[in-house]
Amino acid sequence: MGTVGRKVAAAAAAGVLLGVLTACSSGGSATSRDAAKGGASATAGAASGQASAAAASPAGSASAPAGGAAATGGGASAAAGSPGASGTAGAPAGGASTPGAGGGSGTGGALPAPTADSDALVLDEKLLLQLLPDGKAMTGWEEEKRRVDSADHATTCSGSGACSGKPLSGTARFSLGEVTARFAIDTLPTKAAAKEKLAEVYASYADGNRYRAVDIVPLGSEYRAFQGQLAGRDGVSIVLRSGTLVAAVTTEGGPADPAATRRLAVMLVQRIEQAQAGRIPDAALGAA
Repeated sequence: MGTVGRKVAAAAAAGVLLGVLTACSSGGSATSRDAAKGGASATAGAASGQASAAAASPAGSASAPAGGAAATGGGASAAAGSPGASGTAGAPAGGASTPGAGGGSGTGGALPAPTADSDALVLDEKLLLQLLPDGKAMTGWEEEKRRVDSADHATTCSGSGACSGKPLSGTARFSLGEVTARFAIDTLPTKAAAKEKLAEVYASYADGNRYRAVDIVPLGSEYRAFQGQLAGRDGVSIVLRSGTLVAAVTTEGGPADPAATRRLAVMLVQRIEQAQAGRIPDAALGAA
């Protein structure tokens, strides 16, 4: 074969290889999306019957700060005026552990930095109740209240309630000495709706006389952290979005500690991401 023949053969081989790689890439993406959808459905089915009925209602939800400030409907424009820069978490290189997370998963390993932005929906009250931390996850803390309601809080979702398939709101409260920790989760039908909800919650912290923005290591899909008066005491609130869920983690009482509050938020986001991936939520703080 002459020089010209060898060049033609090489070009043809390169074209075939490029076509194979392109086909593999397209197939892999479709498979991943199908697997993610199937996993979310499997989780909702497995979760039914595993959660107990919710206890009495705690104060506060992801719709407003624990101090009782009402969330405004200002949307994205209102959020732009709230304190602090928008925190959109980027994926860590090589899956490194979150600096300062200080906790462990249900299997005892370090909690990875949560960065997923899943489209998976959590619209089942039993699954949402599982997402909320319990006494096993909150080592050393005393569980006071856990509850799941419809998004408008018109219906308390119980074993006989008809809440599945609708946006929901879940809350939990724990105490450790003089410190109170509150968890709140709002589930939305799309990521776009979750982003709108997050903007409303951000806007509820826009009063610069009551709250100031604080810096924390990134977590979730989007996040902001604030320090100020919560439930009449100085505290820290971390508001975040993880895919289609909006959550708030607040602590008040004792010295305000953003790092300790973030540790609780990392655990909560890890539980959310476990459910979004089709797993039973079991991330925990680990030994104190």
